[in-house]
Amino acid sequence: MKRWRRPRAGALVLLAVLAIGAVPVARDLLWPVTEKVPVEAYDITDDPHVIVALVEAHPDFVVHRATAQEDAATVVLYVSMRPPSRSWSGGDFTATRSVRIRLDLPLAGREVRDGWLGVTVPAR
Repeated sequence: MKRWRRPRAGALVLLAVLAIGAVPVARDLLWPVTEKVPVEAYDITDDPHVIVALVEAHPDFVVHRATAQEDAATVVLYVSMRPPSRSWSGGDFTATRSVRIRLDLPLAGREVRDGWLGVTVPAR
């Protein structure tokens, strides 16, 4: 009878460790802490397939996602950032940040719009 208790106890300990470790992983995957950041302006680069979006964000924030939806007339930019950790509580200080975004087609006079606010983004 003692022989059967040990494997069950080991399995229970393993399940407990996996459950405890799964909670923070599931929390970060299911509810990521991100902030939608409006694009203030953009710069054209030497490469016609690359533009640099200028956003205002805290210097400690990291780019979570920077994408562009393109059609024949417009390029819609979406930028989201996240703090360095879930428990981060920094100040209200912001700085202009540059985010490089690669386009499928050259910009070539298409209108650039911010995806979060829906406004036209000026070239700098």
